[in-house]
This record gives sequence, structure tokens and C-alpha cells, in this order.
Amino acid sequence: MSSPTIQQCRGCHAPSSGLVPVLHMEPMPLAGMFCRSAESARTAPLFPLTWMRCSCCGAVQVAEDISGAQLYEEYNYASSTVPGLVRHFIGFSDILASFYGKESALTYLEIGCNDGVLLNQLPPGWRRIGVDPSDVSRRAGAAASWRLVNRPFTPEVVRDNGLEASVDVLSGSNCLAHITDLREVFAGAALALRPGGHFWVEVHDLAATLSGGQWDTIYHEHKVEWSESALIRCVCRLGFTHEATLRTPLHGGLLRVRFRRDPSATEFSGQALESESGLDDIQRAYDRRAETPAARRLERLLQEGRPIAAYGAAGRANVYLNQLRHLRFNYIVDESPLRCGKFIPQTETPIVTPAEMIQHPPVACLITAWNHRDDIVRKYPGHSWEWLTAFGEA
Repeated sequence: MSSPTIQQCRGCHAPSSGLVPVLHMEPMPLAGMFCRSAESARTAPLFPLTWMRCSCCGAVQVAEDISGAQLYEEYNYASSTVPGLVRHFIGFSDILASFYGKESALTYLEIGCNDGVLLNQLPPGWRRIGVDPSDVSRRAGAAASWRLVNRPFTPEVVRDNGLEASVDVLSGSNCLAHITDLREVFAGAALALRPGGHFWVEVHDLAATLSGGQWDTIYHEHKVEWSESALIRCVCRLGFTHEATLRTPLHGGLLRVRFRRDPSATEFSGQALESESGLDDIQRAYDRRAETPAARRLERLLQEGRPIAAYGAAGRANVYLNQLRHLRFNYIVDESPLRCGKFIPQTETPIVTPAEMIQHPPVACLITAWNHRDDIVRKYPGHSWEWLTAFGEA
């Protein structure tokens, strides 16, 4: 299926003539799609994917522009069902409470709050606001102790809700990748924050993605991937100064960056745009995807007629199974009720509960949610199957 392509950089609005291709992938279904029947999975639409780097700001982004309504009308991802994410946000909330004080009367706004996995952990005395357009947030917000604005975050939303210069702390955790116009989001953050207020951003670390050859994290829903310098460049020119950056291993590599609202800051004054190490290698890693130890092991087992399974039916799994279609998995295990009982698009792989793997064990199980490998393996002491990992192999 064809789709429109972006006409400007998502981060800095430079014209598309400055976008340079760095990766071409085979057409694939949307990574967030999980089909209700094998028949609908069989006919799921395929979309091309081209990864581009902006020569002005350095942001790496998907050229094909799938609408937010198409991507998130039925969102199959609830953060609170993933133990590793819950631990991450408990830790983040502890940092925030320590930094600002549990007893302070501040206003906190989160972009992309999902099911409230962070907002629910923050001090109850804080005024907490979540802005998220998904059906997941709508259901969670109905009974929440925090306020939900069930719309995409934009300057218009800030104005419509009377939030101009009224927010003390604003954050977005792994949501910026899902937004078409990031400059609009950064402008909205500048409008909402009071002078001196903080903007905390958590994004995939592009350097980690490239060094690990993690092509499975590249899909249409991940519209933009950031290096530290590209993020600082795009945010600071809209009235922010950079205060701190922390790298964590979550999601295979995460940047947590803190900015301070500074109306006098209008341009980024840091180093010149550098080349991103590893961009030339990601196409080679993708082209050799069937040559990894895990892929070769699974292919041998299939040739012997042995059953194989996968674990973790998230976006990475959709990408992996569709880009290596010769690996026909008997099923893929997931723990989220939003996905169990559905099917991976195109491959028609059924998504089952962990009980299915206990009752019908495979010879080998590929952990597609490899960034949560340790949590998964710990749940199955004394298992009879071989664990394989899609990425991070020796």
C-alpha cells in the first residue's frame, strides 16, 4: 500500500531535500497492528519503509507518513502490563519526587501518558495532567486521580485547556517517536511551561540502536529516532537550555534528557552537526538478518520438523516475523490481554497466553522482546525448551 511521504524534517522543519536515505526495508504491516482473525491477518496491508537522516539537525526518521488515526485508533500497548516498564517508571517517579519534593504543590504534565503508569506513581499532592489521544489512555483516565486530555499534544491543546505558562514540569517518555510533527510538540512544551520549568524527555538512544544493529526497532510507529545532539539541537532552538543527559539500558538503550525553559534561548549554540557512527552499518545488519545464530538455529529446527515459538508480541516481533517470513512460528506468547487471541499480520502467527507454551512446549523459543529477556526467562524455571534471543547475541 502506498503512503504519503514527509515534505519536511519532523524535528526542525528543514525541507525534505535535506533528508538523506540511510536504510530501505521490505514492505511490512504496521508494527502496532494485531489482527482479530487469521483471515484479516492474511490480508493486512503492507507499507514500504525508508529511513532518512536530516542533514540540518541530524534527526533520523521514517519518510513514509502514516496518519496517527490509522496507527493509534486501536492501540494494543498498555505500559503497566510490562514489569520492566513498571519498574522503570517507579524509579523515574522516585527521581522526580526527590528532585522536586513530594510535598511541593507543582503542576506536572505528561505527554503520551498511556495507562498512567508514571502519573499513578507521582505524589498525589501534585496536580497531574496526562495528554494522550489513545483509547488505552481514555479507558485508564475514566477512573484516574489525574486529569486526562484525550488529544494529541499541540500548542492548540495547551491554549484550549488554559495551560499557558502554568506547568512546572513536563515530560514525555518514549512518545516522541510516535509523533509526526515534533517541532509542534516542542513549541507546545515551551508554551505550557513557566520560565525555569523543566522538560524531561526519554527517547530511544540512536547510538545504541546503531551499535547493536537493532533494525527491529525501526518501524512506521517509530517515526523519529534521536541522537543526543539532534534532540538538543531541535529542542533548544525553541526556548530551552540543556541541563543533563542520562543513558539507561531500557528498550535496548534510552536517553533521559532534561531541559530548562529559557525564553531568552532562541538558537542552539553547541557543536557542529556530526556524522552518526553506525548509520552506514544498519543496512548491512538488516540485509544479513537471516544469517544471525538465532535465525540459523530456528531454520535448522524447522527443517527437522520441530516446533518453534516466539515470546513478546510487541512491535519488534511484528517487524522480526515479517522480515524473516521463512521462519514459521507455531505461536507467539504474550502476557497482555490486549493482544492475546489475536494474530500477527501477514504471517498469521497466533498470539497465545503463557499457559499455551506450558501445555504445548516448543523445542526453542525466540525472545523477540529481547530487551526484557531476563524478566521473561525468570518466569520459567526448569523449562524444557531452548531460549534464543533475536538481538544481543554473543
